[in-house]
Amino acid sequence: MSFFDEVEDEVRSFRADGVGVRGFRLALAETVSAELGMEANRAGSPYAPLSVKALGGGSFVIQWDDGLLSAGSLSRAPREALRETLAAAAGGRYDDPDDAAFPEPAPVPTVPLFSPGAAAVARGDDPDWLPATIGILRGVGSRCGARLLDASARAAHTRRRVVTSGGFTAEAESTSVDFGLALDSLVWDGFSRRETFAAGDVEALSRLTVLDYETLRAMSPSAPRGLTRVVLHPRVSEQFLRAFLFANLSGGAVANGRSRFRPADFAEGLRAFREDLSIAADPLRPLSPGSFTFSDEGVPARAFPLVAGGRLRSPTLSLKHARRLSLPPAPAPAEIEGWRIDLANRLTRAAALGSASEVLLVHSVLGMHTQDPARGDYSLLCPQGALWRDGKAAGRASATLNGSFFRDLCSEGLALVDFEGFSCPGLMLDVALS
Repeated sequence: MSFFDEVEDEVRSFRADGVGVRGFRLALAETVSAELGMEANRAGSPYAPLSVKALGGGSFVIQWDDGLLSAGSLSRAPREALRETLAAAAGGRYDDPDDAAFPEPAPVPTVPLFSPGAAAVARGDDPDWLPATIGILRGVGSRCGARLLDASARAAHTRRRVVTSGGFTAEAESTSVDFGLALDSLVWDGFSRRETFAAGDVEALSRLTVLDYETLRAMSPSAPRGLTRVVLHPRVSEQFLRAFLFANLSGGAVANGRSRFRPADFAEGLRAFREDLSIAADPLRPLSPGSFTFSDEGVPARAFPLVAGGRLRSPTLSLKHARRLSLPPAPAPAEIEGWRIDLANRLTRAAALGSASEVLLVHSVLGMHTQDPARGDYSLLCPQGALWRDGKAAGRASATLNGSFFRDLCSEGLALVDFEGFSCPGLMLDVALS
């Protein structure tokens, strides 16, 4: 009997404290992965060894005969350990009628998420891809003159099953491949796909990191202060979007009063942003790292707008908060590639960096976890920024960014900036620097 079948069989028949199972949701996964790293110029060192793992686990929500609920996580283990986990969960059962949702059968979209080549790397059937990729990254770092190179390459093959007592059952098979590199601790980039990267793609994408590294190697003789044109690198714009925008568009935050938006704001289509800004969940693109076919709650994936024409349309919604807000469930993509962000003002990287006499390209920020998402105000240290003057790199500079992200999203100066190799756009803003 498979791990998936064992867990389902155990949950269906389990009893504790004199009560049995009335309803349940199970989200289970088995993953095989292979990874090789380079730490401080040493590939496969004790700090970055060749690692091959096979892991299994998942999560559950159970409603007992007395109407109370238990929720928790589990890992692949003998049945006795599984029973102990369920018994402990039953001992702490609680009352939450909104979470007692067990989806019925529903059609699941067909979206390719699996690559045989990536699965072969993950299983160890293709032993050359990981060391070959690390070798390419080593060569790139050596040629650009970096003294310290850290890198990693990984492939994973995952099987998922979600099953509910209401009759929803779905399985999916997916792969993921990623690699990343850091140069002299100045800049780090990671790239992800469902398929393996060809050698030429690894070389080309890592060269993008080298271009950023070259702009950061030397210090600028001065640092910008006051109102300044700023371009957030995609890795930083993703942080801003997750910390402020997506946090306030979460149905949990909306339902519990922790969002700056109220349920009525979505019902009324409140104008909250620039009229040409649109944001949508887009989880159905073939082989996209952000795509999926069903959520861990047993809800089929679908595309839907969160913001259209600057107006609020829908928050992301789990089963629990969909019930509370009397709206259909709207599962959120876990990866940034599952989102689509559109704005009329869209620039290339070169155009954005040449759009003012002085532009700071922000490669990293510190302190995001201390900001208040609902207020949207930020004061963040940028320790690694590249100053550009009249479209030419002028060296590394640091500054503190001060502003309001929601005011930024309404500003006429806002622009999306396309960076080669990144699906998330950068953001061009006018920011007060100190």
